[in-house]
Order: sequence, then C-alpha cells, then structure tokens
Amino acid sequence: MNITVTQKNPLSLTLPHAVTNLVIKPVMQGILLEEMPLTTTIHELLFKVIKDGTVFWVGAAVPFGTTDFTRIQVFFHPTVVQAGVIHASDADYSAFIGGWSSSLQRYIALEGGQLAASRVLPMLVPFTTMAALQRGADNMFTADPVTTLSHITYAIQTTFIPVGLPPPQLTAVGVASFSSGITAMRMFINAMKPSGLVREVIDFDSPFIVSEPAALTLSPGAVSSCYTQKFLANPPQGYKILPASSFANLTSYNHDPHSCIGWMMYHTAMITSVIV
Repeated sequence: MNITVTQKNPLSLTLPHAVTNLVIKPVMQGILLEEMPLTTTIHELLFKVIKDGTVFWVGAAVPFGTTDFTRIQVFFHPTVVQAGVIHASDADYSAFIGGWSSSLQRYIALEGGQLAASRVLPMLVPFTTMAALQRGADNMFTADPVTTLSHITYAIQTTFIPVGLPPPQLTAVGVASFSSGITAMRMFINAMKPSGLVREVIDFDSPFIVSEPAALTLSPGAVSSCYTQKFLANPPQGYKILPASSFANLTSYNHDPHSCIGWMMYHTAMITSVIV
C-alpha cells in the first residue's frame, strides 16, 4: 500500500494559537445546563492523504505541549448532505474547496479546543464524503485502517519532532461522532475491530435521528457513552439523558439541544475520557 501524507495548513494555524469555544459546564445528568467560554491553545493541521492514488483529507488538533502521539481521539462530523441541503460537495473534496474549507474544517478547532482543556493528545477529524459512506475505496479506512492512522500520526509527530524518533506505535484510540456522523463512526469501528485499539466510543445525540436506535454504540473492549435528549426508560450505564428543558438557560445555537450537544459537550466528555 502506498500512502503519502502532506500538511497543508498555513503557519498561522500550525503554530500554537488560542481558540475560544462556548461549552457546556460539566454537569450532573438531568439538571439545568449552563455554558461558559473556554480558551485553549492548539495547533491546527490539515493533511492531504494520498492512498493508492485516492485523495483523502484529515484535520488534526494538537494541544500545545503534546509529546506523545501513541494515543489519539478521532471525531466524525455529521454527513455533508442533510435533508437535501449540500453543506459540502463530493465534487469539491479532492481540492478541499467550497464547503469543505468554509464549513467542515471548523470542526478541528471547535472540538479540538475542547479536548485541549483536559487531554494532551491529538484529535483527528477525517473529512468524510457521501461516497465514503458506501464503503469501498472512497472510505479511507476500508483497507488497512491502522496503517493509515499510523502514517497520519507519524506526520503529526514529525511536524513537532522532525528527526530522531521512530514512527509512533498506536496503543489506544478513542472515537466520537455527532448526529449522522454515527454512520462513519460505525464503519470505522468495524474496520478497526481486528486491531483491538478502540478503547472508547462516544455518541453525541444520534438517537435524535428518527431512524437511529436509542442505544449505545458498542465496540469490543471499549467504554461506550451516549449524550442525548432521547428518553430511554431503563438506560444502560453510559447513556446520558439531557432533556430539552435542561437547555433553556443556554443562549448559543438558539439553545437547540441537538446543536448544543454536538458542538458544546465534547469538553465534558473529554474530562471523563478513558484515553489518558
């Protein structure tokens, strides 16, 4: 397998810089939620991955001071076409233009800044086309997912430590998704199962989607959790119910529970993450 990984972001993003996100304060389940501004310092990387001639794009948020690249988090954004609205076109993906750069790339700082408040390890954002959800060669993790991740983590490491260290050997992978990103996350989990590296699975409100079950997404040997507004009479451990009424005091995203869960709760999830 031939894989090349090239960093494409400008210095203004790759150098350490502060990012501020509004996040939901760590709270007990079922009470009125509050929000707060959270400022952290990260590096933002954007990798062009060419795998056997096919182009893929992966973002990375690296908290300032990161030196260990053997443990990673992976975050899957929602599908880029929703209810007929095209947020980013598959036709623009190869050049990473249009909605990919103007809309989807923001997930690097949006979620990565929240991670950096409590964890000093890289977070990857695999930018995922609609074609990639059909499996096959359009999905970067269909073949040799661990090798693919290893090339990316080595590219991250060499960005900060250019010489002297061998490629990092992955020891633990956490994975999360927001809303319809659950499809890409499940595909990733299935591809990674033989490796045993996935240790954590976090679902942000996929049960809000009518066609999705009100349940945990599982992976062998992993700790699973689900932050959702969807009620379940006898929720399993890790199923965290946040009723719509608890978002009444929030002002961000018009206190829409679905948006707030996906864009503001990664901070809370990372505080209790098992990937340390």
